[in-house]
Amino acid sequence: MSHHDPRVDGMFRRDSIAALGALALVWALYAFIYYTMDGVFAELGLNGLMSILALCVLLLNFVAVIAMIRHYSEDRTAIYSRDLYYLDLLRSNRAGGR
Repeated sequence: MSHHDPRVDGMFRRDSIAALGALALVWALYAFIYYTMDGVFAELGLNGLMSILALCVLLLNFVAVIAMIRHYSEDRTAIYSRDLYYLDLLRSNRAGGR
């Protein structure tokens, strides 16, 4: 396998899209839960506190996903080369009839 395999870029791109998609899903889930619980929060006088806590969680999730994508971007060859090695080995074993 060459030093720069184009499959590494493809795997990185798919993983980045999946991570951002999962993040968007978490944000949508938090928005839905907050919307459905808004009446309870208001009744208990917790709207401000719950808003701050939800924003903190969403911010931390966002920062963690961005940090993960940056780390994967820096070390993508090391991270994905091992996966590609074993995928190629599995493919050659299947082609060889083992």
